[in-house]
Amino acid sequence: MATESVASVPSKSQLEDISRLRGIAEKHLHQIAEERLQEQFDDAKRNEELERYAKQRRRAKLRATSPAVSTPTSRMRSAQDVLERLKWDDSLDLSKYIIGYLERFNGIQEMPATRWISEPTEEEWIPQHRIRYFKQVDESGKQSIVWDRDNRIDKIFGASVNKEADNDDRWEDSSPQLTH
Repeated sequence: MATESVASVPSKSQLEDISRLRGIAEKHLHQIAEERLQEQFDDAKRNEELERYAKQRRRAKLRATSPAVSTPTSRMRSAQDVLERLKWDDSLDLSKYIIGYLERFNGIQEMPATRWISEPTEEEWIPQHRIRYFKQVDESGKQSIVWDRDNRIDKIFGASVNKEADNDDRWEDSSPQLTH
């Protein structure tokens, strides 16, 4: 029985080996803990950089969509507003105006403003969003643009957004065929 009790007690060299292995294990666990801390620090830093980048992108996007100079601009009146003004303003003669509109298959077409039908129940009805310009015809037959959506001209309400286009005479007398 004495041999069994002696075998269960570790020898001095075995205790030294166990102590050395325990030291190696503790050192390894300490390195793992340091690596985890470094990874957490790197992740936090990376997330912070990503957030900063996203914030810069949002700011750049906002700057791109907002005007660089905060000057007040007059809003372009709609074709509906121009039609209503021509119909109801006694100082304007509706028969002296021509409407240029986009025909889906034939391009820009013109018709006298007196023939414009605004009721969708009519067979010849054309949606108002297709109106591109209004021309005024004077007594001599000369035509001049008074409202143009594409060039942002509005001489009906006196609020042209494109001041250079106000003096542009390239539109005069260059009319497509009138539809009757």
